[in-house]
Amino acid sequence: MSPLLELIAEWEAYSEQAGKPAVADFCEHYLRRHAKKKKEKAAIPAHDMDGVITELVGRMSAMHTTYAKMILKELPDIELEWFYLLNIIKYKKEAKKTDIISLGLMEQSTGIDILNRMHKKGFITEKNNPEDKRAKLISITDKGNTLLKKIGSYLYKVTYLLYHDVQEEDKQALIRILGSLQHRHQQVLLENKHRKIDEVLQQLYGKDAPEEAAAAFSKQIKQKEKKMASQKGEQVDDIIRSLYK
Repeated sequence: MSPLLELIAEWEAYSEQAGKPAVADFCEHYLRRHAKKKKEKAAIPAHDMDGVITELVGRMSAMHTTYAKMILKELPDIELEWFYLLNIIKYKKEAKKTDIISLGLMEQSTGIDILNRMHKKGFITEKNNPEDKRAKLISITDKGNTLLKKIGSYLYKVTYLLYHDVQEEDKQALIRILGSLQHRHQQVLLENKHRKIDEVLQQLYGKDAPEEAAAAFSKQIKQKEKKMASQKGEQVDDIIRSLYK
C-alpha cells in the first residue's frame, strides 16, 4: 500500500470513531499512535538509557576533537584549548586566571600552563588586580582577537560538517535538553569538584545512589557482553568502542 493510501485508510478509521473529526486532531492522533508503535518496536530499556546517552555524547565529542585536530594541522603551533580560553577571556573582558580556568572546566595547573604559553605568544595581557594584589587580571590582545577569529572560522567547518544535516526541530530539542544539562552540571561541578563522586551522587540522588549506579552499570555490561558473543568482525569493534568511551 502506498503511503497516501495508508494515510487515507487511517483517516477513515479515525473518522468512524470520532464524532466530528478535525484534521488537526487527526494529525495529533496519527503522530501519537505511530510514535507509540515506534517506541514499542525499538525502545531502549530504561536502565540502559543513561549509558547510551553518555556513549553517544562521548563519541560525538571525540569526533569533534578528531576533526578539530585535523584542522589544527593547517594552523601550526596552535593549541585547541587556546580557542576555548580566548573565547572566555574575550567575553569576560577582564578576568582572574582562576575564573577563566574554572569556566573552561580545566585543572588549575593545566590551565595556568596554557595561559602562560598564550601570554608568551602575545595573545593575552596580564595586569595587577587592584582588588587582590596576589592575583592578575587577564585580557585579550588584538593579536589574540585575530587568532580567535581565525581558529573560530576553521572550527565552524567542523560544526557545519557534524550538524548541518540535522533537522531544525531536532536541533532545537538538542539545544533545549543539552543546554539545561550543561547549565545544571556546570554549577554542580564548580561547587563539588574537590569532593568524591559518591558524595555528589548521594547529595543529589540519595544515600543509595552509588550502589544503584554500580548495579545499573553491572547489568549494562552483562547485556553488552552477551550481545558481543553473538557478533563478529566490525560489529564487535563498534561495541568495544562504545564500551570504553
